[in-house]
Amino acid sequence: FFSAMPPQMTTLNGQTFDGMSAREVYEAQCERFGCKCNSQMLKTLPTEPDVFDSLEIDLSMNMVGTKGLLPVLEVIRISPRLRKFSVKENYLDNAACNQLVQALKDHPSISHLDVSHNPISWTGGMSLLELVDLNPRIKRVDVEGTHIKPDIIDVLARRIEQNQKGHKGGKKPKPINSNVCVRLRCLKALFSEIHRKENHAGRKIHKKNIIKGWKENKRLQGQEDQLGQSDTFWAELQLCCHPDSNDLITWEAFLLISMCEDVSYNPQDVENLREEFKRWDPDGNGYIDLLEMRQMMKELSGGREPSDNEVRSFLKRYDAEGNNTTNWDDFLLMMYEWQQGAPMVGSFCRVADTTLTPTKKYHL
Repeated sequence: FFSAMPPQMTTLNGQTFDGMSAREVYEAQCERFGCKCNSQMLKTLPTEPDVFDSLEIDLSMNMVGTKGLLPVLEVIRISPRLRKFSVKENYLDNAACNQLVQALKDHPSISHLDVSHNPISWTGGMSLLELVDLNPRIKRVDVEGTHIKPDIIDVLARRIEQNQKGHKGGKKPKPINSNVCVRLRCLKALFSEIHRKENHAGRKIHKKNIIKGWKENKRLQGQEDQLGQSDTFWAELQLCCHPDSNDLITWEAFLLISMCEDVSYNPQDVENLREEFKRWDPDGNGYIDLLEMRQMMKELSGGREPSDNEVRSFLKRYDAEGNNTTNWDDFLLMMYEWQQGAPMVGSFCRVADTTLTPTKKYHL
């Protein structure tokens, strides 16, 4: 049920967990939220380092509670292949139901949620309605034994049926376009799984796997119609990654070619950005915190102080772990997207130059 997450990639609440197991990460989040670890959750999660992706988490009748749910949701946020999550009979209230919705609304794989036999009422029911509207991958929600009124349950059942049929009002629904953070997490899991199977020295995989990464990103964007490309396209895509003499590519090449449109990948650009990241991470803890991010945005905008809303919007787009920090992967993707002309969030836009050197674009 589990696949690996790549090393040296992730932080939560400013704490890196390179080489940690999923169980250790959960324990760290319990400490963060000041709650006791759930014994069933500890049994569910693997103890192998960097293995952090489950297909099913079942916490039925475990008295998790609203507060105890919070660290569980942090695990779910970075579990891109989770299919089923059950918190049946766990004394969860409407506030907990809303937290569930926030964690699952952009999730790329969840299809079954069981919140039955919890004291959820009208407010929680409306949150679940919002969830099945926002995420058409959800095909089943169990709500028996709750306090949700029958009329709301009927509406919920009809909307779930629409998700199951894959259409609304005779029209095919717009595919879910997963945000940048979700896609980044999914590509991390895919890269790690491939690396584990191929077992090459260093953090490298065979160049042919860029096709898998590119297709996965398109799938998560709801652009399945673009998956059929010519052999020439796939050959050029592999060349864009600058493979070494053994036809191996780095994680950075895999990430950028998969996610950035019309990207001009150059290993020297990556090294330049690595030095830039170090400049904004003076304490060397592996992430840029909120204050450092604000200062970076100020410099890149020519000295203009960014507003609180601009900083929040910036982090919402690029903070893959949702902890108000930016790690190396977030930073790399952010700056490369910036270089490639990605739209800025809010009214924030760059006017100062970065350390990137101009390179030729590959038009694919």
